[in-house]
Amino acid sequence: MIDEHLLQRLGGIATTHQLRAAGASSPELTAAVADGRLHRLRKGIYVAPSAPPLAVAAVTARGRLSCVSAARTYGLWSGTDTRLHLQHPPNARAGPAVAAVRHWLPTEHDEQLWRVTFADCLRSVARCADRETAIAVFDTAISAGLTTPLAIPRILERQPARVTSLAALARPGSESGVESLVRQRLHALGHLVEQQVHVAGVGRVDMRVDGVLFLEIDGFAFHSDRQSFERDRARDAVLARQGSARLRVSAAQVMEDWPTVLASIRSLLRPAALP
Repeated sequence: MIDEHLLQRLGGIATTHQLRAAGASSPELTAAVADGRLHRLRKGIYVAPSAPPLAVAAVTARGRLSCVSAARTYGLWSGTDTRLHLQHPPNARAGPAVAAVRHWLPTEHDEQLWRVTFADCLRSVARCADRETAIAVFDTAISAGLTTPLAIPRILERQPARVTSLAALARPGSESGVESLVRQRLHALGHLVEQQVHVAGVGRVDMRVDGVLFLEIDGFAFHSDRQSFERDRARDAVLARQGSARLRVSAAQVMEDWPTVLASIRSLLRPAALP
């Protein structure tokens, strides 16, 4: 019998040993391939039709998704790097030619064949990605409940100093990678940034800058329907009645036109600093 729960847990890709250990016999594996329930990727490796294409590409290349490619599968921020990042065992020979960024350092063992462990994902991001992206990955991992600010230094221990130093910069509160980027950029410019601030009559606001400016960052996925549109305007109206400085920008504006967003923030902060 083919264990569907096992296949689901493994991301749709399993070895013959894993399937046999779960109760599948050789005739059952042959039958599953014949009727399309499984595909034999190569000797000893079976793939379900539901397996993610990137996972299949990684295993075909005899690697595992790593760095930002793995981060994306864990539901974390993955930045703007759309290249395929693959981890290969030390001294291993890469599989069929695939345009990919290769990672070769030792990794933890895991039953999943197609991606590195969560901890190895964070390590590879810290070693490979730019500083801003790496910190945003850490921040979103904290917000997703996959790790904590105290756990990240332990995950990164025994890494190069430039890597371990990133752990101290991770913060809770960024519900998206873009929010983390804004926090990092404003903090680097000397601004005080508080995240997920509760405001009476409004609820949680993404950020309060220098104690006076309430900043909301809208991602299309969570603000694209009529109900969300109306809710956001109602929140803005409450802040206006309270006399609070406020600014709402889109994630696209942050990513594509940060200078204009920063100029808007500074223009709203400037009057508050005047006597």
